[in-house]
Amino acid sequence: MKTLENPLSLGNGQISVLMYLNQIKTCKVNDVAKFLGVTSGAATGLTDKLVALELIERTRQEEDRRVVLLTLTAKGKAIVGQIWNQRKAWFTGIVGQLEESQLDVVLEAFKLLYDLIQDKQDQNKEVES
Repeated sequence: MKTLENPLSLGNGQISVLMYLNQIKTCKVNDVAKFLGVTSGAATGLTDKLVALELIERTRQEEDRRVVLLTLTAKGKAIVGQIWNQRKAWFTGIVGQLEESQLDVVLEAFKLLYDLIQDKQDQNKEVES
């Protein structure tokens, strides 16, 4: 099975940060820590390399200079696009090997997982409110 290319040697945690930022656009390091289930220090370490590679940037809020926000750079957005395309091609290659009856089973499993994830996200929103 072909492995996915990773020219920047990004770890799974760093890729998760990029994908998270792509989805929510802007956040604080504490938001990344909560998303990944790690400490703020660990989240800072994950983001340091992404800043050094110019994939994300840190900016301070004008209203409160202590608050540091993270956003994807144009280069970061391009890398996210590459990652999505690679994963889509890889997954399509795997799924393409299934027979139609097997594909129906996989689709049903994904629907179940999707519903469970949605329920969990709804529960988390209720707790945060």
